[in-house]
Amino acid sequence: MLPDFVMSANTWVEITSSNHGHGGPGWEFGTCLWSPRVDESGAKRYEVMLLPEVGDLVLHFYKHNWDGGAAHTQLCGFSRVKSSCRVIDTPPPSPGRWVAPEYYRIDLSDYQAFEKRLVPENLNKHPEYLARIRSEMTPIRPGRYPFASYGTGIRITQGQYLTRCTALLYDVFLDALGLEVRATTASDIERKGQEFQEGKRRLREAYFFTRNPRLASEAKRLRNYTCEVCSFDFRHHYGELGNGYAECHHKNPLSERPEELWTDGVMTSVEDVAVLCANCHRMIHSKRPALSVEQLKQIWQAAALEHLTGVNGEFKESNLN
Repeated sequence: MLPDFVMSANTWVEITSSNHGHGGPGWEFGTCLWSPRVDESGAKRYEVMLLPEVGDLVLHFYKHNWDGGAAHTQLCGFSRVKSSCRVIDTPPPSPGRWVAPEYYRIDLSDYQAFEKRLVPENLNKHPEYLARIRSEMTPIRPGRYPFASYGTGIRITQGQYLTRCTALLYDVFLDALGLEVRATTASDIERKGQEFQEGKRRLREAYFFTRNPRLASEAKRLRNYTCEVCSFDFRHHYGELGNGYAECHHKNPLSERPEELWTDGVMTSVEDVAVLCANCHRMIHSKRPALSVEQLKQIWQAAALEHLTGVNGEFKESNLN
């Protein structure tokens, strides 16, 4: 039994192998995620390791000689992120091909093996599962997606260690494994509070933009990946790591539309969405109904003015530039 998708801020997919013992003693499979800080060419391809948050769900694809047979990959269990990523210079006992001067490591907890494991190639034998997965790979596959097209079917993405699991893919895994979602209890909702509601909103919007990647890409490009409320630019603050990053927001939030109108046929243009930083996106949804972009911008400007004025009432307009 798996937790409800919306009860985790993110769900990740590890794609790894047992051919080097997952790193050796102290680095065993299910206890941690780890990778070099840079690849053999010096490229920072593993910076995705900086993104998982404490409490995130991790699904594990493991290449192993299951039941004594030839080694092959299966979806075999899940765990939780115990601690955020840290950089270490002590190598694992058995790094295999991942020999490097520095490593990323994320500790995990509560690993649970599935009673029934899933061979990913078997998804090609089920037209319904295959169609559902391929539907969100067209016309553009989501970034860091665990599957790639292979002829008329799919296969595990080559060369990616840590990928993202979408809501649609999570449901396919549940169905294919014959698992049920653990019922969300009143205590869960009380514990999560606003985060639970925010999770449902994020799931709906993320699912829509996943199905409409060109809309999100075009809106971000036209607004120069800059927050329309506070002018935050991820590239300016985070360098190459923030290049091309921003969030899209429906000005008429999907989470506040009647359920009968919430379909894949919802029509949205670039004029119907705003480009925001993560902070402003969260603030817009801190009220229900959500604040408008204009309302939040007025609040932000007033707060910035109050902060810059200070106790002496002195203010220079250039401070806001």
